Amino acid sequence: MTFSIKEDCFYLNNKKVFLNSGEIHYFRIKRELWDKHLQAACDAGLTTVSTYVPWAWHESTEGVFDFDGISCPERDLNAWLQLCKEYNLHCILKPGPFILAETRGAGLPDWFLHQHQNEVKMHNRKGDIVQSDGVSLFNKIYLEKVTLWYDQIMPFIREREISNGGPVIMIQICNEIGVFPWLAHQGDYSKDVNVRFISYLKNKFSNITEVNRLWGKSYNQFDDIVLPPDGKLPYESKEDRARDYEWHCFWRTYYGDYLRMLCNMARERGVTVPFYHNLPGWIYGSGYEFPVNITMYENLYQEKSELIFGVDHIPEFMSYRNMHDDRIINDITFAMQGKKPLFAAEFQSGSREYHVVPNPREMELFYKASIANGLSGWNYYMFSQGHNQRQKGYSGDTFYWYCPLTPEGKRTSAFPLVKRMSKIIKTSEHIILNAKRKAEVCVLFYPPYYATELERPENGKSELEFTPATIRRTAYFDGLLKALQVLNIDYDMLDLSKASVDKLTKYKQVWAFTTDEMNAKDQQVIVDYTKAGGNLIMFPYLPDREMNQNPCSIIRKALSIEPMGKEIIDSPLVDIYNLKDIKCANPQIVYSKESLLGAKVIAKTINDTICGFEKNLGKGLFINIGTWFGFDTEGHRAVYETILNKSDAKLRQSFVDNENIAVRQRFTDDDSAILFIGNYYNEESWGKISYTHPQSGELVTIPYAQEKMLFPPLYAMLTPICIDVIDGLKILHSTSDIISIEVLDDKFNIIVYGDRDLIGEIVLEGINTTKVKSATIDGENINIICHKNRIVLNYNHKHKKEMFLTVKIC
Repeated sequence: MTFSIKEDCFYLNNKKVFLNSGEIHYFRIKRELWDKHLQAACDAGLTTVSTYVPWAWHESTEGVFDFDGISCPERDLNAWLQLCKEYNLHCILKPGPFILAETRGAGLPDWFLHQHQNEVKMHNRKGDIVQSDGVSLFNKIYLEKVTLWYDQIMPFIREREISNGGPVIMIQICNEIGVFPWLAHQGDYSKDVNVRFISYLKNKFSNITEVNRLWGKSYNQFDDIVLPPDGKLPYESKEDRARDYEWHCFWRTYYGDYLRMLCNMARERGVTVPFYHNLPGWIYGSGYEFPVNITMYENLYQEKSELIFGVDHIPEFMSYRNMHDDRIINDITFAMQGKKPLFAAEFQSGSREYHVVPNPREMELFYKASIANGLSGWNYYMFSQGHNQRQKGYSGDTFYWYCPLTPEGKRTSAFPLVKRMSKIIKTSEHIILNAKRKAEVCVLFYPPYYATELERPENGKSELEFTPATIRRTAYFDGLLKALQVLNIDYDMLDLSKASVDKLTKYKQVWAFTTDEMNAKDQQVIVDYTKAGGNLIMFPYLPDREMNQNPCSIIRKALSIEPMGKEIIDSPLVDIYNLKDIKCANPQIVYSKESLLGAKVIAKTINDTICGFEKNLGKGLFINIGTWFGFDTEGHRAVYETILNKSDAKLRQSFVDNENIAVRQRFTDDDSAILFIGNYYNEESWGKISYTHPQSGELVTIPYAQEKMLFPPLYAMLTPICIDVIDGLKILHSTSDIISIEVLDDKFNIIVYGDRDLIGEIVLEGINTTKVKSATIDGENINIICHKNRIVLNYNHKHKKEMFLTVKIC
């Protein structure tokens, strides 16, 4: 057997599969209960289980490695993997060295930290140890001990890989290494970091003169360079900010070098399965800082490493407040790492905090949205709750709460949902894995705006009008990107730093959130796209410098436009297009009439000063708004809709007549699709959906033969469109979850499930609809409605119960 990654999918024996995994920590569950947990995983329909392999657990005494349970039954990793194989479950292993996992020491052995803490821990600029679990990753002692750990664990894994008849299909290389400086807002100032930073600069700059010019320094040689200040000291000048930019770029190469080194160490010890690393970033149910963590690994994306990057998806509570976050995280990850699988390596199933109590209804909405947003695999975190060994758990005895299984193996109210999602995925797996978004609108993501984990305070000396870190959440993440989702716009996202004009010209409209800084190459791409006929929307500023603070006004020069200044107004409002009194933010960048020759004024401040324009550039149209709006009034909805309609882009593949309902549709190349309909509000809503038939382009409605239907609160439908049942007969759509389809000689059976307040509707189409004789659900007859050469079956769902639909054919 083989397991591999090809482009954006996982493959088992060269067949695309949705990686359906659950996290079970063998070391947190009594040995005699392992069978019970693995049987439950099978019963839930999981194909894979995932677990950390803690270095601290298996080498609790220096030099003594236990993988056979000699010192403790729960250390018998060999038996655990043998049991996984017996239950026909594949296994993902995560051997660190760092595992985090709410363990004290983040998975590093106590003996190691006791002996070597002063040498290996991260240090601040004063030389003090940073209060963090992080270590200096290239410290000689640390790497010596990691090498000895890998000498033991990697050959052990190799012998149990799927290609050798074992259950192991993938391993995680270390875990979330960028999280330590991000959470502490503190870089590592250890000696080896200083050496590597100088080496990085020598490779990037041809001579010290260029460094001195950019940084305002007078170093005689590279070796004289000292590390930038800690994160609390404000910037002293533009040159100081330029140095900080290189400091952040350096850390991206640092993490890249470290993880590539670990990958090579694993390969040298014979491991052949795919590798991944995990990205964290949700903060109390919001993902607005997640892109910071994504950018930390910029040096490893696309062809720069063999790693794929899993994401955390931990929304805690699902609602209108964070309905947009998971899709943005997916889109940015995909834009940066290239055509590799989107895998939610820590996919919420339970809670790491006792006071955060998720419920299955919210999680169902989230799970279905995650499929609609492009995931090709997930790992329920946690599937099984666990108990920590004494004095080993960050939160005391208990690890995670409200999981599908308790530590004793009891099935909770979260278990049935996991089981049902497995069935939904199995039935529609081909469509789920092959469906792609159709978009004519694109939003650009610019990684340097999120390279800020160590950014220092601004006090005006950098001479910036806009600092990305202070406005990106409200202007971009919770502003533009949320608005597009609420408006049900089909859009893609591209990484501007890697984008080409050829990639951009497939889109009829492109949005760019920009501040004072943007590198010359990236400014030129925007100009060239517009000149080639694109519709470019840029806000809130026309860049005037590169990230290293070199003056650069390529966009301004192409437009022949310069701002004349700014206005700061209490409670600012603007008029834009035909919309009046639209709430906006300070400052507003303003222009003189004389500077806008050949341009059309589109926005003015309260003082009647111009703060927005549109101008033809080459074959295209450039729109600039000298402020930002966010998305917190109904007026903002109208602004975004108005600007979106400035191009002839097709904005939506699916529509709804109720603005509180979310819809999105993805298409396969073989004339099928997946349709998501979600109500993120905690009250019911009436509405009618229209979606695009994947073969004919016809707009089809849900409900099909009625005016409207009621959509229950905090609930989602995820229906395959045009899924084959028999030759010449397809399910066009279903308001029910399609749990399974069974075809017999004279009938076919469909097991369905749905909310009791949602009308059940299945529409059949195809040349063989005339062969349908009758239909029953749980033995009761269904009235067959023939409508426009299709058959409509309506029924009522039962409360939390699967139903058996039988269609007889002749």
